[in-house]
Amino acid sequence: MNKFLMSACLALAATAVTATTSPAATITEIVAASGGTLDTNNNDYDILLNAVLAAGLDDELNNPAINVTVFAPNDRAFIRTARDLGFIGTDEAGAWTFLVQAFTTLGNGDPIPVLTQVLLYHVSPEQIRPINLILKTIFGMTIQTLQGATIRPCFLKLIDNEPNLPNPSVTWPFNINADNGVIHTINRVLIPVDLP
Repeated sequence: MNKFLMSACLALAATAVTATTSPAATITEIVAASGGTLDTNNNDYDILLNAVLAAGLDDELNNPAINVTVFAPNDRAFIRTARDLGFIGTDEAGAWTFLVQAFTTLGNGDPIPVLTQVLLYHVSPEQIRPINLILKTIFGMTIQTLQGATIRPCFLKLIDNEPNLPNPSVTWPFNINADNGVIHTINRVLIPVDLP
């Protein structure tokens, strides 16, 4: 990478306007503020909230003793990923139903273990800011996840373990501060394995 491009990227990351909340809410509380009703607002986290509740991870992400980074797909991200997998609709409820069916098939009749693994793949035990994504890209480092597999950053793009689907990117809002970590919105769901 040339020096000018690297300097520009570092300056962008250092000066980017970021969304913040008062660190008085946990990650679960911030996601729960969406309400969870599958509606027409594709910019919030209704599907993510339903997924977190179904997998029973709400208590873990509500724990004030943790300090994690969550790459949070918004509703539009879930719809995009469902469409990448064959869903033909554009609505939140249809996308969620389609994904639950896909997780059920992959889980031999039980969607929860697969859903849990997918969600844990979106959580890193380290604090990661956009500047860290850029530095990890430059130095060839990966992001560790609670699921166990890694994510490879390419600046603000996240390269997952499914090579045949588009990779997500960090999008607005990012750097949403919680009292137990930080949330970065992403525009597709991260897939931890190469799907059959």
